[in-house]
Amino acid sequence: MAKGIRERLLEQAIKFHQWQEATYPGKTSEELGGEWEVDYPYWNDTYSAFCQVLTQMDAETADSVLLDEMAYLIARDNEAEGFIQETTSHPQWFERLCRRAAASNESEAKWQFAAYLPKCPCSQEVKDMILDFAKDPNEYVSRRALLAMPALRPDCVEQFAPLFWERNCYSLELQEYQRIAVLVSLDAIHSGLLPQYLEQAKQDGRRYLLEHAKRIEGGLL
Repeated sequence: MAKGIRERLLEQAIKFHQWQEATYPGKTSEELGGEWEVDYPYWNDTYSAFCQVLTQMDAETADSVLLDEMAYLIARDNEAEGFIQETTSHPQWFERLCRRAAASNESEAKWQFAAYLPKCPCSQEVKDMILDFAKDPNEYVSRRALLAMPALRPDCVEQFAPLFWERNCYSLELQEYQRIAVLVSLDAIHSGLLPQYLEQAKQDGRRYLLEHAKRIEGGLL
């Protein structure tokens, strides 16, 4: 029974890979950017097979092939986030897939696991992976991790604040988003460092950063 469930999902994953290659030949998922996956015509079948695995298979029996394809499908569903939401209701699966995604190059899976870690009743060891996600070289993965950190490791937010604020490896637009994440996360833990960062935000002067600073000062966030 379990083998049939596994094979059904793997068939769906292969179908998606084939569609991706036929529709966007020679392009990797990273090269394609966002939202291209929404055109896939068989999402309902894939989702049904995915949920069957979660509900009818023991996570401990999953092999590396199945885990890799499940992480791949979670990554491809990054617009709707239905796969990660369903996974969050199955802590054992969430833990195994979170570890697998963290060790992969699937940024679209990593940020979802970082964002949903606070919603899953998993082990502290897995929750602590938020610190690894915060160090990820992908800007969006790291930013979503910092925004989730107050709920998981509030004691670590302040040590990440200067790293995010001063990081110069991204475009000016992305650096602005990194700094917004600093303000939001410091505000979430009622940090004593917040006033100095609000002042630095005013000195920075960029539009969206200033808007967030003003909202925080006004108690609107």
